[in-house]
Amino acid sequence: MSSEQPLLYLGLAGFTPEQRERLNLLLGQLPPRGAVWRVGPFAEADAWLVSGEKCRLVAADTLKILAGLPTERIVQLDLDEVDRPIAFSLPLTSDDFDPKHTFDLSVAASLSGVLQHFEGWLRPLRSQFVLGGQLIARENELLPGIYHVSHKGQLLAVMDFHEWRIGILRKADPVDFELAQWDRRPLEAHDIPSHFLRSSLTHLRWIYAQRTEHDVLPSRYRRKPVYFRHAPAVPMRWIRDSQLILLRELSQAAGDFDALLRRTGLTHAQLTRDLASLYFAGSITTTPDKAGTATLTSGEDSLPGKSRNGPAQALPGAPAGPPTLPVSKLDLTAPAQLGRK
Repeated sequence: MSSEQPLLYLGLAGFTPEQRERLNLLLGQLPPRGAVWRVGPFAEADAWLVSGEKCRLVAADTLKILAGLPTERIVQLDLDEVDRPIAFSLPLTSDDFDPKHTFDLSVAASLSGVLQHFEGWLRPLRSQFVLGGQLIARENELLPGIYHVSHKGQLLAVMDFHEWRIGILRKADPVDFELAQWDRRPLEAHDIPSHFLRSSLTHLRWIYAQRTEHDVLPSRYRRKPVYFRHAPAVPMRWIRDSQLILLRELSQAAGDFDALLRRTGLTHAQLTRDLASLYFAGSITTTPDKAGTATLTSGEDSLPGKSRNGPAQALPGAPAGPPTLPVSKLDLTAPAQLGRK
């Protein structure tokens, strides 16, 4: 398999324009040894870099980050609830604050070391990226059933195409998946070990489509009108603002690629990536009679965790999602579903 690396996104807070320019320069000089890091919106990022000069500890577990740009807002973090890796630039203005990870903006190796830590923390996500790419590449040859993915005698993943779920060994290296063997197993081999990370096959395809530098959008989605089917079965925090805009537009009216560019204001590259993610989540179609019959309401609560691509529990507090048509016909405009009808 290829050694394709995923795009990972850094959120920046508190840095001046000059410091941001320095960070972007250092990111561009990183050796091609691992993931590809890009600066993205703070709330949507996989990891955070924060200016130590702009940090103020306002309580034992609450950190305030002053703005570094005229257009930036003050950020307040509850340190007990931070759910992604975070590092702070030196110097630190508060003697009471002793973060686990710091870096020196003037030393390229210092930032590189922090990003290596981030990549280790994000290892399960990177493994899901590799498996998602393999799943998309092999879909035409896979059969319904259970697959065990292993390397050198070690079980790395259990893929259940009946329940549309997967379990991944948390400590596995992404490289192991590139070299792994896929074996089709009997239905009795569907159990996922308790220490494995549980996810869904829809999640894997979404992760790959969002983080690959390859164009994986089927060509017909650039030629034909695109219709909304239903909300994607992924965690709400995964749905970016651009995707929410796109979903709302499509739920109101279908549109071809050029029309969607005008209606959403997205760039060509962003629209391509977002359409690909929605395609692999089964949320859009180019066949009119497969379109959904409802529209999205305002707010993220209109995006429940339920999909026809496999069973998924509704997210806590989420209302019932837009209804979908019964699965009475094979939809050739959506990815193959390797499960029972």
